[in-house]
Amino acid sequence: MAGFLAAHAGVHPSADQRMLGWVEEDRLVIVVGLSGFMGKIAVIHIAFAPGWHFSPRAMLDAVFRYAFGEAKRELLIGLVNSKNDRAMRFDRHLGFTELFRLPEMHDDGGDLVVFGMRPDQCRYLNAEEKEDAHAVHVGLA
Repeated sequence: MAGFLAAHAGVHPSADQRMLGWVEEDRLVIVVGLSGFMGKIAVIHIAFAPGWHFSPRAMLDAVFRYAFGEAKRELLIGLVNSKNDRAMRFDRHLGFTELFRLPEMHDDGGDLVVFGMRPDQCRYLNAEEKEDAHAVHVGLA
């Protein structure tokens, strides 16, 4: 899966990288990686096989339950080249919001756009999961 992320999203393997994959008809078509675990955040990376443009709800549910529940992250960060319209739309579709931009700091002169999502913003968690995530983060669980 690390090779898939590298080939399809340019994500270099890291020692803390954790991955989830989706297989369709015996073919790996989506890999989501989490890395950069620091403090209460992780960086999320999403890679699709060529020609694949669909994220099954079960995959999204698993990714966000893992990130916010099991990994106990309070904020997921997505880094996107502003020139990558498809990735920009996809992150917004998932519910990420733009936190800030670093002008001309991505490849080929694009802005490095930093997206973020907190558990309470995640529509892939049910109310109980959001409450559990909140309780863990404020030390009540």
